[in-house]
Amino acid sequence: MKGLSKIVSAVCIVPMLALAVAGCGGSDSSSSSEGAKASGNKPVTLRFSWWGSDPRHKATLDVIALYESKNPNVKIEGEYMGADGYKEKLMTQLAGGSAPDIMQIDPPWLADFTKQFNSFEDLNQLKSIDTKSFDEAFVNNYGVVNGKLVGLPTGISGITMLINKDVLTKAGISPDTVWDWDTILSEGAKVNKADPKSYFLVTDQFATVVQILPPYLKQKTGSQIVKEDYTLGFTRADLVDAFIYLKKLFDQKVVEPAAQQYMFKAKYFENSVWTNQQAGATIEWIAALGPRKEPFKNSADVVLPPVAKDAKDTGIIVRPAQMISINGKSANKEEAAKFLNFFFNDKEALAILKDTRSVPPTEIGRKVSADSNLIDPLILKAIDLATKKQGMADNVISLNIQLQNIMMDAVEKVGFGKATPEAAADEMIKQFQTKLTELRAAAK
Repeated sequence: MKGLSKIVSAVCIVPMLALAVAGCGGSDSSSSSEGAKASGNKPVTLRFSWWGSDPRHKATLDVIALYESKNPNVKIEGEYMGADGYKEKLMTQLAGGSAPDIMQIDPPWLADFTKQFNSFEDLNQLKSIDTKSFDEAFVNNYGVVNGKLVGLPTGISGITMLINKDVLTKAGISPDTVWDWDTILSEGAKVNKADPKSYFLVTDQFATVVQILPPYLKQKTGSQIVKEDYTLGFTRADLVDAFIYLKKLFDQKVVEPAAQQYMFKAKYFENSVWTNQQAGATIEWIAALGPRKEPFKNSADVVLPPVAKDAKDTGIIVRPAQMISINGKSANKEEAAKFLNFFFNDKEALAILKDTRSVPPTEIGRKVSADSNLIDPLILKAIDLATKKQGMADNVISLNIQLQNIMMDAVEKVGFGKATPEAAADEMIKQFQTKLTELRAAAK
């Protein structure tokens, strides 16, 4: 799986949706309702796992019900939950040989899971799924591992900053502010000064590790967090600077105290500061905008995340929302492929799914969405902003979960005041180098 520096079709995704034109070229895919019909009457049970929020759950279950109505011999059991704990559960299932037939996967997991479990089917070997409507470069850059197509993108996503215009205006902050890391501090501090119960940036330790520290470092260095040769892409001074900045976010009350925010690991949106409209902004994946913006109502808007004035790379990621893979050990691979063909290409299914997994990744999906105005305008705006300013895609090594956990431990220590930025940086670098030595040896 390679990093995607520029999405080939990005220039036409948003205009096409806005103007409801046919697409970026290539053959037009027709509704695959006929292709959804099962080849026989043999009873088949498939399991399909995914994470998400209620709108995604409902839409996916409705598509499953529609497919079952067209294929009475097929039963699909949905196994769904929130994001917290999903990866750990799936890894346990993969290790134990009990993983579902169809799995929603986060793009960074594909390479690691393929190497660790060798459990994903090469979708190019399954005749029942038509991938012509996908952008070939997008699929190849994110779905191909070791020459095999092991995942298909569910949607086009990226990083955005979701703001609450009312909270900002009440604090004397213009919603049109162009954000960099300095203005996050200077302007962001105004929110808590205007209302001691409110904070400019709502986040958590997991989001900090994914959506704050990496772009901060990449903008400073112009490099990956970890280079392809398993060496660090940043210096000690770079990391100390990043942790000093993190400490300033706490000290200047731009974010709430660690004891409060860190209670909501990977689920900041359950924090009362967020649900009670006491938050000015968050940095979030575009695919999650639908449910995340609900507390803000008509006050919600999206802007570019912070980019340093002297940034060597914007640090803004554009990537698949998720990937969907078929279990290579499934007893019903072709039946699973038939369902995925329906999921990605059937017009009725696409109309039900709407933007619950962000902007559709296929030509036909985008046309259905455009014809019926099914995409949230904020999602369109966020995709447009991100694609115009996207930076380098993360490489696989930088997204290693063990490295992320090491960084998260350092973030928590800085947040709780248990380590100085210098001490946290030294410990993190030491642990990174130890782990990278192991990963380098394992890669040989």
